[in-house]
Amino acid sequence: MLPNRILSRIVAAAAALFAAGTVPAQDADLDISYAENLPLVPESMFLDITRTDDGQLVAVGERGHVLLSEDGVAWKQADVVPTQTTLTTVESRNGRLWAAGHDAVIITSGDHGRTWTLENHDPERQQAVMDLYFTDEFNGVAIGSYGLYLRTADGGQTWEDVTIDEEGGYHLNGMVRFEDGRRLIAGEAGYSYRSFDDGETWEMMDMPYLGSMWGALRVGEQCVLFFGLRGHVLESCDFGTTWTEFDLDTESSISAGARFGDRTVLAANSGTVLIRDSGGPFRVYTHSSGVDFAGVTALPNGSFLLAGEDGIFSYPEQSGEEQSDD
Repeated sequence: MLPNRILSRIVAAAAALFAAGTVPAQDADLDISYAENLPLVPESMFLDITRTDDGQLVAVGERGHVLLSEDGVAWKQADVVPTQTTLTTVESRNGRLWAAGHDAVIITSGDHGRTWTLENHDPERQQAVMDLYFTDEFNGVAIGSYGLYLRTADGGQTWEDVTIDEEGGYHLNGMVRFEDGRRLIAGEAGYSYRSFDDGETWEMMDMPYLGSMWGALRVGEQCVLFFGLRGHVLESCDFGTTWTEFDLDTESSISAGARFGDRTVLAANSGTVLIRDSGGPFRVYTHSSGVDFAGVTALPNGSFLLAGEDGIFSYPEQSGEEQSDD
């Protein structure tokens, strides 16, 4: 039970927002804390970023902050975000957005990210959503810490708990899907999985590295990258039967990846950016910001935006210089 003074503040804040016309009517009677609109939010920590089909850029991060941009330069906060919980991931599919994070919170937007509604929130579980994957505007999954796996068939109005490994309970960090329904999950401590039947059943894979994989990325019709702790990057082109590990000149942990054409960019800690062109080796670039990066997305001009500590950054940097550590 919340202390009376805190509960009264939440109710008063919600009432004020509703009176101003900024709270969706369906949320007016709920005990919800809304993200605050503050001038320094664009310089706070952001953990994921995506680009919608119509070009809208959406970044999510700490305290429920959601940033929107048309060009990746000028950013503004979303008008209504019904959570102050840290958001770790954002997904776009067929004109609808979902974002999720700590306390199994999941929110959705149908107006390009301007206003959001709350779909799921369960702080008693103490589980965080680490990745979302929707195949259309109705069918999606949310995966996360301690074996969290939620599935929806109605756009997120209801979520079903799924157990993919009775002996698991490790963090599930990233998912990729092939067009024929095969799926791969990158997980913690060597616990990574594959499904041949679009997630109905799962089997654990034999991984060459037993540390944590923090993300996964499709890099061709049949190939996928897993990446994570201490700069480890693995590639498989036979659906996880065999893996090749890259020899990289960095031990920075890698959180996210994106593709544009034949270029792959991985975002890592300490300002580290890994770049691979046309299936060749990775080269290491040190971004001048020096921050820990958590998300990355590609722009139509072939550049990339990086989300992390202190906001959103670009690669290549505006100076156009690329300084390699090789």
